[in-house]
Amino acid sequence: MIKIGPPASDPRRGALAPPRRGRLTRAPSRSADRRSIGERISTSVPKDHQASTSTVAERGGPMPRWAIGEDVGRPASHCRRAPDGALLRDPTRHAVVTATTAARGRPTTVHAILRQAEVAPDQPAVVDRAGTLSYRDLVDRAAALAAGLQVELDTPDRPAEPIVAVLQPRTAAVVVAQLAAWLAGAAFLPLDAALPAARLAQILAEADCRVALADESLVDRLPDGVTAVRNGPGRHIAPAPANRLAYVISTSGSTGRPKQVEVEHGSLSNTLDWYADFFRLGPGTRTAAFAGLSFDACLLDLWAPLMRGATVLLADEIVIRDPDRITATLREVDHCFLATPLAEQLLRVGADTGRLRTLATGGDRLRVWPPADFGAAVHNLYGPTEATILVTATDDLRRDQDRSVAPPIGRPVAGARLLLDPPPARLGDSGELLIAGPVLARGYRTAPAETAAAFVTDPESADRHYRTGDICSWTDLGELNYIGRSDGQVKIRGNRVELREIELALLAMPGVTQAAADVLGEAGTALLATWVVGPVNADGVRAWLRERLPASMVPHRVDVLAALPLTANGKLDRVALRAAAERRGPDAVDGPPTGENSAAGGTAVAGAVAAAWQAVLGAAPGPDDDFFLTGGDSLLAVRLTAQVRRGLHVQVRSSLLYEHRRFADYLAAVAALHAEAAG
Repeated sequence: MIKIGPPASDPRRGALAPPRRGRLTRAPSRSADRRSIGERISTSVPKDHQASTSTVAERGGPMPRWAIGEDVGRPASHCRRAPDGALLRDPTRHAVVTATTAARGRPTTVHAILRQAEVAPDQPAVVDRAGTLSYRDLVDRAAALAAGLQVELDTPDRPAEPIVAVLQPRTAAVVVAQLAAWLAGAAFLPLDAALPAARLAQILAEADCRVALADESLVDRLPDGVTAVRNGPGRHIAPAPANRLAYVISTSGSTGRPKQVEVEHGSLSNTLDWYADFFRLGPGTRTAAFAGLSFDACLLDLWAPLMRGATVLLADEIVIRDPDRITATLREVDHCFLATPLAEQLLRVGADTGRLRTLATGGDRLRVWPPADFGAAVHNLYGPTEATILVTATDDLRRDQDRSVAPPIGRPVAGARLLLDPPPARLGDSGELLIAGPVLARGYRTAPAETAAAFVTDPESADRHYRTGDICSWTDLGELNYIGRSDGQVKIRGNRVELREIELALLAMPGVTQAAADVLGEAGTALLATWVVGPVNADGVRAWLRERLPASMVPHRVDVLAALPLTANGKLDRVALRAAAERRGPDAVDGPPTGENSAAGGTAVAGAVAAAWQAVLGAAPGPDDDFFLTGGDSLLAVRLTAQVRRGLHVQVRSSLLYEHRRFADYLAAVAALHAEAAG
């Protein structure tokens, strides 16, 4: 358990004294400074205990009293008003609110899958557009692919923990490939086939990855020096132990290059076990997988159900682009995870959920509460990639609560210890969220300085903590509220984006002498904006960035200025940039369309479609504007479709935008549907 000694009284702060400050040091570095995080902490955890709550000493002061349930793995209703005489705790008075620990000796994800193939070989594991893959088929195919992988990896210079890239379409093949990497004793690096070639090459080079499991249709996307592997002779099953790498995930970095987060098997198994327990996944359960294959949430989609014998419906690219098909798929499953923007869309329309009993969402700030009569329990999840996907979860958000504020992000899950820095003196005080426990990633691959800055160590307990950069506060229900960021990191439709990385890419463009990037608007509808100085234009800027950065980092709005505004002390004046952008309006991107360049035309249909396009992308369309080359993506396509439907009362498919990407073509297709419906 965790024990924290009470502080002495201090007349300067009434009943609340400054806590005795523990000291966190950055991971070994001669130049590392020490950071204060809260009261002195010493830790001892029972060796074989799956989830144990912490006992802590209260710091005193008039605070609400709470009983924290012992079952931390299920936070659903275990923190409630306590009667007199009950075990009383107040989260705001704890340096560490909850401590949980992963069970020692728990099987890794790989061993759990192998066990499922033994006990229920013919049970359906993965269903895709081509058919059904049983657990026996899944393991057999992965073992054959692992045999070929082993031949390629078995070289004199084989690294101790080889990394294998996985570049696959949204079919069962991606599940087979990831399992094959594990069976060969390697970790996998999931790649997004839509990334520009330069970005793919950069990610592979940073990971020192020379081997890939790539679909034949995608092999030509691999750079020189990376070998694509085929099936080998026989079968190979030699999974790595819990302290070895399971996967490496690439995220946006502030240094101008992507950061690659290394996660071990033990941390992954801890998270997946909690998730499967919390959502009661098991034989007979059907789940749907919608998350992008290069996002860590996809591991929840795929491996949490599979390690418990459930069946995963892997939605293909066509389904995940169409909200109607997503909703239809949800009616056929018991559980699914949806990225925040998609979940908000579903909650707003209150669609029939059919068989669905639980819906998890996360990736961005949730701003919509589910209707009280929504057909499935809704749980908001939070967690950075550096803490193995998630660290908090709410209970069912259909509960009766004040809905004038955004939903909270919940309480700690198994394996997560959370604290705020500085420790809150009273309810509602905010601080930076720090995370400790088995959920923590190993660090950033080949980036010791960045790892030392983000993963800090308490010299008294030797506990590592990850500094999230997220500002949070505790609610009177013992849950965390997310407030915002303490740095230049932002979320664009669920994608983590470092503004500095965009700015560095802009400054590398010939002719650009100054550059800035920022976000306009509120979360959920936020638009990425950039300002540049130099002899360039908006189309050229976007083209330059598309060749180097993921689509989520290509701006919706580009303003070319004579100079960037500065504050009195010579720093960039971001307030002035945002204010100027609001005054000039969205048409300032490329100038308002007029005359023969105007795509809006004079009809009601054209006006409605143009208004929806402008609302989503932040710029009035020209006839030749390609939705996906001017800042659009799959989530924005869903928003555009929804707005067109509401504006014209016509059932427009989201896939229509993929078939007619140019505004003029899309307008013609929508006009035809409108005329057909009216006729």
